[in-house]
Amino acid sequence: MITIHSSSNYSAHLLNSSGLVIESTRKKGGVQLRPEHPQYGEYVDAIRTAIDSNEADALCRALLN
Repeated sequence: MITIHSSSNYSAHLLNSSGLVIESTRKKGGVQLRPEHPQYGEYVDAIRTAIDSNEADALCRALLN
């Protein structure tokens, strides 16, 4: 597991076979984006290269909603 984003609100992890996992630090549960998803690469790249934590949080929030 590789953590690509962590803040007081969200965390984003890359898992070897499971893909991208986004979790809220305030609520139970999360969302998994599988590598087969058409936008998988774009989301991973966007979270990794976010300008700041607020931008990465916004991307995580978009996936959770």
